[in-house]
Amino acid sequence: MNTKNNQRYKTNNEKIETAFLSLILNNNYENITISQICERANINRSTFYAHYDDINDLIITIESKFANGMSLIFDFGRRQTHEAFIEMFTFIKKNKYFYKAFLNIPYATFAEKNVQSQILSNLAINSKVNISNEIELSYRANFFSAGIKEICRLWLERDCKESPKQMAELLIKEYKNRA
Repeated sequence: MNTKNNQRYKTNNEKIETAFLSLILNNNYENITISQICERANINRSTFYAHYDDINDLIITIESKFANGMSLIFDFGRRQTHEAFIEMFTFIKKNKYFYKAFLNIPYATFAEKNVQSQILSNLAINSKVNISNEIELSYRANFFSAGIKEICRLWLERDCKESPKQMAELLIKEYKNRA
């Protein structure tokens, strides 16, 4: 029987996610169909539906996994150190196929908004910067987030030629005097 804890279920789940991620590299996610995913994963439609309700459920699940990984690196917004940024770039490099697709989505995704919310709430509590109100905090956090997103996107586009340490140093240097 194919239950959530057995190896066959886990293998099929990985195949579905891998198929979707490979498809999203060359296609807009709105144009990807369940049939394409099933064909790429070499599974039946019923297997897909045993794992996910629809493509949006799949996307949210994948995004959430990566967002949780990123949240753990930054301790849900409480850890913003040089080492954390090195870990972030290492995590992105390790998962570069996901991030190549994810960072090209033209809007803030569910998972991205969740991570931003965690960072925003932590900045509001622990900010060393004189922020006069929540609107200013929101603008600054979104500006910072968009900058990080673009730096990561360009780095991936260059096939991660610089090391995670070099990227962390570049990021810190860029934002050091901007706070």
